[in-house]
This record gives sequence, structure tokens and C-alpha cells, in this order.
Amino acid sequence: MKNFAIIAAAGNGERFCDSKSKMLVPLLGKPLLSYTLDKFEESEKIDEIILVIRVQDRKLIEKEIIERNNYVKVKTITTGGSTRQESVYNGLMAIKEEDGIVCIHDGARPLLKKRMIDETIKMVPLFDGIVLAVPIVETVKKVNISEMLVEKTVNRDMFWIAQTPQTFRLGKIKKYYQKAMKENIQVTDDSALLEYYGGKVAIVHGSEENIKITTKVDLLLAEVIMSNHLFNK
Repeated sequence: MKNFAIIAAAGNGERFCDSKSKMLVPLLGKPLLSYTLDKFEESEKIDEIILVIRVQDRKLIEKEIIERNNYVKVKTITTGGSTRQESVYNGLMAIKEEDGIVCIHDGARPLLKKRMIDETIKMVPLFDGIVLAVPIVETVKKVNISEMLVEKTVNRDMFWIAQTPQTFRLGKIKKYYQKAMKENIQVTDDSALLEYYGGKVAIVHGSEENIKITTKVDLLLAEVIMSNHLFNK
């Protein structure tokens, strides 16, 4: 059985306010997507990478990232949909096998660490899916949105912020994605489908540094984090 990685890199970057693909934006002189692909290319646990991108970005990504870095594990490049859910579905459908493990990661999270891939894959035999996440550290309020009034302060110990990678038994996540598409079930992350259909999902402690690059402020923060790591080497 193979271990696959689906890299969801088809976002339109609306909040980034840039006409160019966010995946191609330079981060310390290197395209953002390259950092993400590096980790999966170097991982001994990953056999094959499926890259999901916007159709208009394909030529540039192939030339500037795939060919230039000789990513031999990128076996399939497919086009994303109008939502992240559709993009991941397209990535899953590009995998012909039904057995194995699939690690789904946001292309815009370039600061993941090798152990995040390894630990989530290691735990899959015990659960249906594994979610990388970090606990909330701020005070959390439950709000009546229509009136913008606080209803109560909730126990933050019970709440964690989901990250990626999220790792699953391939056959199970493919089945749930297909079912959700037929039933028009909309979710914002992959593990939510397992939760919806009764799957067993476990948490692996992530990292506050494993940020998703959504705005230009996030890009600046990533540069600071990465520069600090290079400085301390």
C-alpha cells in the first residue's frame, strides 16, 4: 500500500489581494509552494504527491517549481474546484488506488515540520483520521451574531484550532467525499466529513508556527519565523 499526499494549492488568494497565485509569491527568495513540496518530497513516509492547482497557474508552477526543483514524487497535477472541498475531491479522485493512506495538506502552510507528517501517518491504523491542531490560548466568547451580544464565556480547554496535514485511511475518506458530493454536504476541512459520517478522528498536537499564509501579514510573519530559524542554526 502507498502513502499519498494531496497538496491543496488551488485557492484564488482573494484575501491576499494579489492577482498572481499565492503559491508563486516569493518567501525569502523562493516560491511559497516550494517549501511545502520540499517537506513531502523529502519525507520517507510519502510515496506519491498529487498537486491540486488553478488551471491558469499550471504552466508557471510546472516550470518555476516542479521542473526547477525536480520533484520526482509529484506524479499527478490536477485542477482544483471553486471550493477547497471540491479541490480535495478532485485530488482524491486522481488516486486510482482504494487502499493506503492519504495526507491532505494546505499548499499555503509552508512551515510544517517532518514530524507532523510522520506522526499523523503513524496513528492512522488506530483511527479513521488524524488532525493536526493547536489548543486555543485566548478567552473564547459565544456570541449572539444577530445582536452582537456575548452569551457566555466558554471553556477554552475543550477547543482546538485545526491545521494540516490531516491524514486518513484512503478508502474511507474517498468514500465520504463521494457521499458528501452526492448529498451536497459542505465542510471547511477534511476531518469534518469523518465527524459528520461518524468516523473516529484523533488529534496530534501541531505548532503555532504552522501558519496558513492568507494575508500579506501572514507572509511577513512566516519570513520572521524562517529567518529566526536560519539565524539559530
